[in-house]
Amino acid sequence: MLITNANIITWENPNRVLTNHAIYIDGGYIREIGTTKSLTAKHPKTKPTDANGQYVMPGGICAHTHFYGAFARGMAIPGKPAKDFPEILQKLWWPLDRSLDAEAVRYSALVCLIDAIKHGTTTLIDHHASPNFIDGSLDVIADAVDKSGLRSVLCYEVTDRDGVEKANAGIQENLRFIRRLNNDPHPRLAATFGLHASLTLSGATLQACRSAA
Repeated sequence: MLITNANIITWENPNRVLTNHAIYIDGGYIREIGTTKSLTAKHPKTKPTDANGQYVMPGGICAHTHFYGAFARGMAIPGKPAKDFPEILQKLWWPLDRSLDAEAVRYSALVCLIDAIKHGTTTLIDHHASPNFIDGSLDVIADAVDKSGLRSVLCYEVTDRDGVEKANAGIQENLRFIRRLNNDPHPRLAATFGLHASLTLSGATLQACRSAA
Protein backbone atom coordinates (compact mmCIF):
# COMPACT_ATOMS: atom_id res chain seq x y z
CA MET A 1 0.00 0.00 0.00
CA LEU A 2 1.27 3.45 -0.91
CA ILE A 3 -0.42 6.51 0.60
CA THR A 4 0.55 9.64 -1.32
CA ASN A 5 -0.02 13.39 -1.11
CA ALA A 6 -0.32 13.33 2.69
CA ASN A 7 0.65 15.85 5.34
CA ILE A 8 2.31 13.71 8.01
CA ILE A 9 2.36 14.82 11.65
CA THR A 10 5.33 12.98 13.18
CA TRP A 11 4.73 13.63 16.92
CA GLU A 12 8.47 13.85 17.34
CA ASN A 13 10.17 16.23 19.75
CA PRO A 14 10.13 18.77 18.25
CA ASN A 15 7.10 17.88 16.18
CA ARG A 16 7.30 18.10 12.39
CA VAL A 17 4.68 18.28 9.66
CA LEU A 18 5.93 16.68 6.46
CA THR A 19 3.98 18.17 3.57
CA ASN A 20 3.23 16.28 0.36
CA HIS A 21 4.74 13.07 1.69
CA ALA A 22 4.02 9.40 1.13
CA ILE A 23 3.92 6.28 3.31
CA TYR A 24 4.81 2.84 1.97
CA ILE A 25 3.20 -0.06 3.88
CA ASP A 26 4.05 -3.71 3.32
CA GLY A 27 3.10 -6.76 5.36
CA GLY A 28 1.16 -4.65 7.83
CA TYR A 29 4.16 -2.46 8.67
CA ILE A 30 5.19 1.04 7.65
CA ARG A 31 8.39 0.44 5.69
CA GLU A 32 9.21 3.88 4.33
CA ILE A 33 8.27 7.53 4.60
CA GLY A 34 9.41 9.98 1.96
CA THR A 35 8.23 12.58 -0.48
CA THR A 36 5.37 11.61 -2.74
CA LYS A 37 7.63 12.01 -5.76
CA SER A 38 10.42 9.78 -4.42
CA LEU A 39 8.25 6.90 -3.16
CA THR A 40 6.02 6.91 -6.23
CA ALA A 41 9.12 6.50 -8.37
CA LYS A 42 10.55 3.82 -6.07
CA HIS A 43 7.36 1.69 -6.01
CA PRO A 44 5.90 2.06 -9.52
CA LYS A 45 3.96 -1.25 -9.31
CA THR A 46 2.09 -0.26 -6.14
CA LYS A 47 -1.21 1.48 -6.80
CA PRO A 48 -1.19 4.75 -4.84
CA THR A 49 -3.96 5.86 -2.50
CA ASP A 50 -4.23 9.64 -2.72
CA ALA A 51 -4.70 11.29 0.70
CA ASN A 52 -5.63 14.55 -1.05
CA GLY A 53 -3.60 16.62 1.39
CA GLN A 54 -5.23 15.20 4.51
CA TYR A 55 -3.28 14.82 7.73
CA VAL A 56 -1.81 11.44 8.70
CA MET A 57 -0.40 10.80 12.16
CA PRO A 58 0.47 7.92 14.49
CA GLY A 59 -2.55 6.24 16.04
CA GLY A 60 -3.82 7.59 19.34
CA ILE A 61 -3.62 5.63 22.60
CA CYS A 62 -6.53 5.54 25.04
CA ALA A 63 -4.95 4.71 28.41
CA HIS A 64 -8.21 4.05 30.30
CA THR A 65 -11.63 3.09 29.02
CA HIS A 66 -14.66 0.92 29.82
CA PHE A 67 -16.10 -0.60 26.65
CA TYR A 68 -19.34 -1.48 28.45
CA GLY A 69 -19.84 2.26 28.97
CA ALA A 70 -21.13 2.36 25.39
CA PHE A 71 -24.55 1.58 26.88
CA ALA A 72 -24.41 4.62 29.19
CA ARG A 73 -24.39 7.17 26.38
CA GLY A 74 -27.22 9.61 26.93
CA MET A 75 -28.32 7.76 30.06
CA ALA A 76 -29.46 10.02 32.89
CA ILE A 77 -29.07 9.09 36.54
CA PRO A 78 -32.58 8.36 37.86
CA GLY A 79 -33.99 10.41 40.71
CA LYS A 80 -32.23 13.29 42.40
CA PRO A 81 -28.73 14.28 41.25
CA ALA A 82 -26.00 12.17 42.82
CA LYS A 83 -24.20 13.93 45.65
CA ASP A 84 -20.84 12.19 45.16
CA PHE A 85 -18.93 9.59 43.14
CA PRO A 86 -20.05 6.54 45.19
CA GLU A 87 -23.67 7.51 44.57
CA ILE A 88 -23.01 7.82 40.83
CA LEU A 89 -21.62 4.28 40.94
CA GLN A 90 -24.64 2.99 42.85
CA LYS A 91 -27.25 4.71 40.68
CA LEU A 92 -25.71 4.35 37.22
CA TRP A 93 -22.61 2.24 36.69
CA TRP A 94 -23.27 -0.71 38.96
CA PRO A 95 -26.83 -1.39 37.76
CA LEU A 96 -25.49 -1.14 34.21
CA ASP A 97 -22.60 -3.57 34.56
CA ARG A 98 -24.74 -6.07 36.52
CA SER A 99 -27.06 -6.28 33.50
CA LEU A 100 -24.32 -7.36 31.07
CA ASP A 101 -24.29 -10.81 29.50
CA ALA A 102 -21.96 -12.22 26.83
CA GLU A 103 -23.86 -10.63 23.95
CA ALA A 104 -23.95 -7.21 25.63
CA VAL A 105 -20.23 -7.40 26.41
CA ARG A 106 -19.46 -8.24 22.78
CA TYR A 107 -21.56 -5.48 21.24
CA SER A 108 -20.47 -2.78 23.67
CA ALA A 109 -16.85 -3.61 22.83
CA LEU A 110 -17.54 -3.50 19.09
CA VAL A 111 -19.28 -0.11 19.35
CA CYS A 112 -16.30 1.43 21.15
CA LEU A 113 -13.77 -0.20 18.85
CA ILE A 114 -15.56 1.12 15.76
CA ASP A 115 -15.57 4.59 17.33
CA ALA A 116 -11.85 4.27 18.00
CA ILE A 117 -11.18 3.42 14.36
CA LYS A 118 -13.25 6.39 13.19
CA HIS A 119 -11.31 8.76 15.45
CA GLY A 120 -7.78 7.48 14.87
CA THR A 121 -7.23 5.60 18.14
CA THR A 122 -5.44 2.31 17.57
CA THR A 123 -4.55 1.13 21.10
CA LEU A 124 -6.92 0.96 24.08
CA ILE A 125 -6.60 -0.20 27.69
CA ASP A 126 -9.98 -1.57 28.78
CA HIS A 127 -11.00 -2.07 32.40
CA HIS A 128 -13.92 -4.48 32.30
CA ALA A 129 -16.71 -5.39 34.74
CA SER A 130 -19.72 -7.69 34.30
CA PRO A 131 -20.48 -9.23 37.73
CA ASN A 132 -23.06 -11.66 36.34
CA PHE A 133 -20.80 -12.76 33.48
CA ILE A 134 -17.23 -12.96 34.76
CA ASP A 135 -15.68 -16.22 33.58
CA GLY A 136 -14.72 -15.88 29.92
CA SER A 137 -15.75 -12.23 29.65
CA LEU A 138 -12.25 -11.14 28.63
CA ASP A 139 -12.24 -13.74 25.85
CA VAL A 140 -15.40 -12.17 24.40
CA ILE A 141 -13.76 -8.74 24.38
CA ALA A 142 -10.53 -10.17 22.98
CA ASP A 143 -12.46 -11.68 20.08
CA ALA A 144 -14.00 -8.27 19.31
CA VAL A 145 -10.57 -6.61 19.43
CA ASP A 146 -9.16 -9.27 17.13
CA LYS A 147 -11.92 -8.67 14.59
CA SER A 148 -11.40 -4.89 14.76
CA GLY A 149 -7.70 -5.01 13.87
CA LEU A 150 -6.85 -2.70 16.79
CA ARG A 151 -4.57 -3.28 19.79
CA SER A 152 -5.81 -3.59 23.35
CA VAL A 153 -4.73 -4.35 26.90
CA LEU A 154 -7.53 -6.09 28.82
CA CYS A 155 -8.25 -6.76 32.48
CA TYR A 156 -11.16 -7.53 34.80
CA GLU A 157 -11.84 -5.18 37.71
CA VAL A 158 -11.70 -6.97 41.04
CA THR A 159 -14.09 -5.54 43.64
CA ASP A 160 -15.80 -6.54 46.89
CA ARG A 161 -19.07 -4.79 46.04
CA ASP A 162 -20.77 -8.05 45.01
CA GLY A 163 -19.31 -10.27 47.72
CA VAL A 164 -16.28 -12.45 48.27
CA GLU A 165 -17.26 -15.11 45.72
CA LYS A 166 -17.40 -12.66 42.83
CA ALA A 167 -14.26 -10.87 44.01
CA ASN A 168 -12.44 -14.20 43.81
CA ALA A 169 -14.01 -14.88 40.41
CA GLY A 170 -12.61 -11.56 39.19
CA ILE A 171 -9.15 -12.52 40.41
CA GLN A 172 -9.40 -15.84 38.58
CA GLU A 173 -10.58 -14.20 35.35
CA ASN A 174 -7.52 -11.93 35.37
CA LEU A 175 -5.22 -14.88 36.01
CA ARG A 176 -6.90 -17.07 33.38
CA PHE A 177 -6.60 -14.43 30.67
CA ILE A 178 -2.99 -13.61 31.58
CA ARG A 179 -2.12 -17.32 31.34
CA ARG A 180 -3.98 -17.61 28.04
CA LEU A 181 -1.85 -14.91 26.43
CA ASN A 182 1.33 -16.21 28.04
CA ASN A 183 0.65 -19.63 26.52
CA ASP A 184 -0.69 -18.35 23.20
CA PRO A 185 0.58 -14.81 22.54
CA HIS A 186 -1.41 -12.51 20.28
CA PRO A 187 0.39 -9.74 18.36
CA ARG A 188 -2.26 -7.13 19.23
CA LEU A 189 -3.48 -8.23 22.66
CA ALA A 190 -1.99 -7.97 26.15
CA ALA A 191 -3.30 -8.69 29.63
CA THR A 192 -2.92 -6.92 32.94
CA PHE A 193 -4.45 -7.30 36.42
CA GLY A 194 -7.43 -5.04 37.15
CA LEU A 195 -8.62 -3.57 40.44
CA HIS A 196 -11.56 -1.28 41.09
CA ALA A 197 -11.24 1.88 43.18
CA SER A 198 -9.91 1.35 46.69
CA LEU A 199 -13.26 2.33 48.21
CA THR A 200 -14.68 -1.02 47.02
CA LEU A 201 -11.74 -3.22 48.03
CA SER A 202 -11.03 -4.74 51.42
CA GLY A 203 -7.57 -5.34 52.79
CA ALA A 204 -8.13 -9.08 52.50
CA THR A 205 -9.01 -8.83 48.80
CA LEU A 206 -6.04 -6.58 48.10
CA GLN A 207 -3.81 -9.16 49.77
CA ALA A 208 -5.42 -11.93 47.72
CA CYS A 209 -4.72 -9.96 44.54
CA ARG A 210 -1.13 -9.41 45.58
CA SER A 211 -0.66 -13.10 46.31
CA ALA A 212 -2.27 -14.11 43.01
CA ALA A 213 -0.18 -11.70 40.96
